[in-house]
Amino acid sequence: MTGAVLVVGQLYVTIPLAADLAQHWQVSAAQASWAGSAFGFAYAAGFLLLGRLSDRLGRRRVLLAGLLATAAASVLVACATNFVMLLGTRAVQGLLAATFPPAALALVAEALPPARRPLGISLLSFAFLASAPLTQFLATQSAGFGLPIMMAALAVAYVMLAAGLSQTLPPPSAPASEPVLAPMQTASQALPPALLGVWLAATTVLFGFVTFHAGAQAMGLEAAVLQSLRLAGLPPLLLSIAAAGLVRRIGTLATARMGLILAATGLLAGWSGLFGELMVASVLLSAGIALAVPGLIGTLASRSSPETRARAMSRYTFALFMGASVAPPIAAVLAAQGWPVLLLVPAAALIGAAVIVGGWPTARIPHPKENR
Repeated sequence: MTGAVLVVGQLYVTIPLAADLAQHWQVSAAQASWAGSAFGFAYAAGFLLLGRLSDRLGRRRVLLAGLLATAAASVLVACATNFVMLLGTRAVQGLLAATFPPAALALVAEALPPARRPLGISLLSFAFLASAPLTQFLATQSAGFGLPIMMAALAVAYVMLAAGLSQTLPPPSAPASEPVLAPMQTASQALPPALLGVWLAATTVLFGFVTFHAGAQAMGLEAAVLQSLRLAGLPPLLLSIAAAGLVRRIGTLATARMGLILAATGLLAGWSGLFGELMVASVLLSAGIALAVPGLIGTLASRSSPETRARAMSRYTFALFMGASVAPPIAAVLAAQGWPVLLLVPAAALIGAAVIVGGWPTARIPHPKENR
């Protein structure tokens, strides 16, 4: 879980530092937000390019090599001498960091006994989600040290984590005989059209979350208020662990829709921009995301065959983090229009996602195994 927070948290670490980065590099706030987006775009692309690398080379090998490579990239970020170099090194960092989540999830699924496997995956998924508010909180607390020191410290943490995992992970198994580039060779194979709604819906989930927090930062709220909003959104993410029971009762698609609508409701609750309403918005937004993510994953799993599931999941993760990556610069633009516009745009996207997540009637393919 520590590794999940440290690696995925890189996507969010620059959000509270946007003003400092803009001042340091003499760029606008919107341009400074690209320090997060550069990482995010490369991170999302990495899931398509490297998502199945551990299937070929082994989980342990990819996890350890990925952590060490991310550590080296973090040092490059710390040594950036201009803004363009910062963006370039952040992109390299994002691409390398993308090796961690797929390998970690696969390792948990394989290493734990069947009875404990759902809990292990749920805890790791919670860590991925919790990295957003937690990393922003810690980055704000450490802002005085500056981004180079923070990146150097994270590089050390990645090396220490790799050293610890090298002693605790199970020995490597024989890698699969399939070529490493097989995913790229088969990427053009057709996937069920019913998955399109899930992929499109996935782009809105973290888009709404990051737009809210990055937008609050751009609105110039006091540091204490921003920290309160981040911390308020942390406990509701625990619903991702309890979502399995809801899925069994109402189905994956209904759970996804409930989460998307709840997240949109949360954004609309903060319409006035008053502190109390924003706190409610943060809680409801996080709760909605905690339900939407397992619902979307379950819907995707039920609509894809075993042969296409890995590629379908890679595209889902790509869509999820593409939404997170475009959010900071969009939030900077929307914030200039005030709270109503800032919150209405992502809320509308989430509501639209709730409508299309089931697919279109012309493209809908019935799946008897889908739990509705």
